Amino acid sequence: MLKTSAALRERVMEIAARVLGDQYEPSQLRLELTSLKMLELIVALEDEFGIQISEDAPLARITSSIDTIVKYLASMLPAGAAGP
Repeated sequence: MLKTSAALRERVMEIAARVLGDQYEPSQLRLELTSLKMLELIVALEDEFGIQISEDAPLARITSSIDTIVKYLASMLPAGAAGP
C-alpha cells in the first residue's frame, strides 16, 4: 500500500526533526517527548496531512515512536496520500 510507503515515513521524520530540533535523533527507537513537544508534533502532523487527531486518541502511544506515528497515519490517510 502506498500510504505506508517510505515516502510517508520520510515525511514523518522530517516533521519530527523540524518540531523537535536537537531533541530528535533519527536512530532513536522511542521518542521521549514532553507534553508540550507532543502537542506541537500532533499539530504539525495535522497541518501537514490535513487531518484531525481526536483529543480522545491515545496521543502518548501514537507519538511514542516514528513507527507508531506512521502506522497511525496510514490508518487515517487515503491511499496515495503519502506522495509519489
